Amino acid sequence: MKAAFLTSPKIIEIRETPDPKIIKDNQVKVRVRSVGICGSDAHFYWDGRLAGWVVEEPLILGHESAGDVVEVGKGVKKFKVGDRVAVEPGIPCRQCEWCKRGEYHLCPDMVFYAVPGVHGAFADYVMSEEDFVFPLPQSVSYEEGALMEPLSVAVEAMKLGNLQLGDSVAILGAGTIGLLCAQAALVGGATEIFVSDVNPMKLEFVKRYSKNRITTIDAGKTNVLEEIMKLTKNRGVDKTFETAGTFETFHLAPMITRRGGRVTLVGIPPFKEYPYRASDLFDRTVTLNAVYRYANDYPISIRLVEKKLVDLKSIVTHRFSLEEIQKGLEVVATRSDNVIKALMNR
Repeated sequence: MKAAFLTSPKIIEIRETPDPKIIKDNQVKVRVRSVGICGSDAHFYWDGRLAGWVVEEPLILGHESAGDVVEVGKGVKKFKVGDRVAVEPGIPCRQCEWCKRGEYHLCPDMVFYAVPGVHGAFADYVMSEEDFVFPLPQSVSYEEGALMEPLSVAVEAMKLGNLQLGDSVAILGAGTIGLLCAQAALVGGATEIFVSDVNPMKLEFVKRYSKNRITTIDAGKTNVLEEIMKLTKNRGVDKTFETAGTFETFHLAPMITRRGGRVTLVGIPPFKEYPYRASDLFDRTVTLNAVYRYANDYPISIRLVEKKLVDLKSIVTHRFSLEEIQKGLEVVATRSDNVIKALMNR
């Protein structure tokens, strides 16, 4: 099969490599049709590392994928050749304390696409297991299927953030995850949503797709803390979702959250120490939690899209072929050409 290998920072090579082979009875082989280009892919491409992971050997990136079933293990009951599916990119051990709690995203032995040691989906085929492959309704496209992965992050954020009917919400960052968090918050019953970003184009996009149900704040021109306090009559919001992963937004998040409110960290920061003053949390009893992937959220995400409660098509701005994937990674890594969400399609 053809696959795109990251061989060193900023270098992608398209190579022929052996097809993955079914070696377990519960495995499902999928012909890749669409893959999202994630910010984590861009970090690996640009720097050769992300958080504690370092790319030391050629790696196939891409973990947001959908396609067609082309082969199944003899124990597979739910799928047949030709089925259209979304592929959840992580396979847990199923045996540890966290897996048994249903919190399999915390499994210390998780095998996850496109982190060093595990190849991803910028290729002709991927291999998964039956319980981490999900059928796509006929009304849901391959592109939407690929984007079930970032939507599942947003769904997990709403669950962890304990979103309640009538909540006021701030979302710091209007990238893919921020935009999906905004849509998920609307579906979840938030009645007042503020989205801030330094990119005016992204904020205009928010206004268009939200039909003015969301208030945007240009963080490049406006003091976000002062603006949110003014708009909430100095109360702050019930729930804040930090999705940008910057020093400034991490620091800001608890300051715009009301007494007894909750901050949920979703963005992956490039720094190791979090920039909080203890008083920002203790004085107002702000609860702080962080999202790490998701668990049991793909079925929810698929239903949201099938029922047209969430619009994934609207966030796709760029499409690339496998042969163009280096260009796609470059665009996402440099945030150029007004990119919001880019895909690799086969």
